[in-house]
Amino acid sequence: MTNQDKEAFCAFMASLLAPPDEAMLKTIQQGEVAFFLEDYIQAWGGSPELLSEFSPKFSPQVFLSAMQKEYHRLFSSLGGEKISLVESTYKPWTSEAHCALPFAREKGLLQGDSALHLSAIFRQLSLEISEEYMGRPDHLVIELEFLSSLYQVAKDEQIQGFIEDHLDWIPDLKEEFIRLHAHPFYKNAIEILALFLENEKKGRKARYHGSKKIH
Repeated sequence: MTNQDKEAFCAFMASLLAPPDEAMLKTIQQGEVAFFLEDYIQAWGGSPELLSEFSPKFSPQVFLSAMQKEYHRLFSSLGGEKISLVESTYKPWTSEAHCALPFAREKGLLQGDSALHLSAIFRQLSLEISEEYMGRPDHLVIELEFLSSLYQVAKDEQIQGFIEDHLDWIPDLKEEFIRLHAHPFYKNAIEILALFLENEKKGRKARYHGSKKIH
């Protein structure tokens, strides 16, 4: 995958994990994404069946309506047991050793260390977060959009650092999708993302060992 391909991949994954709309439906209907990803998924050790949900078996509007209902069921904050797409909630609220707050090491809270770190980065880069994600700068959609932009301009070390620091919680998210019996559309999407991130980590290790000097 070239960096341009990775940029497009991350932007596509962000669109899949945002609230479903006509733009997402149009992207899937074009069929180019499945064609683009098929060889990569097999190279990453995944099954081509992971792409089956990106070729809607029903009319476009029926499919969109079903995904909107499922998105609300899984991710809406209104009642019931929901899945969080926010990094902070999967990690201790802070790793600051001197923090005396009673909930400092608890999980499930917003505005943790990861959110503060990303807020600082976005301020430094003069990037604004849309109102929809205000107060959640470490929402997965925002993280994937930012990673997409990093593939345009950042050095490899910076990209890998971001993945290691801010996308190491995806295995936990996969477990949540399984626990709440998410629609295969979403389970497959997160599995494809996990395969991509694991491949990126393997690639970094290979480059690191290949660059080590032999004495």
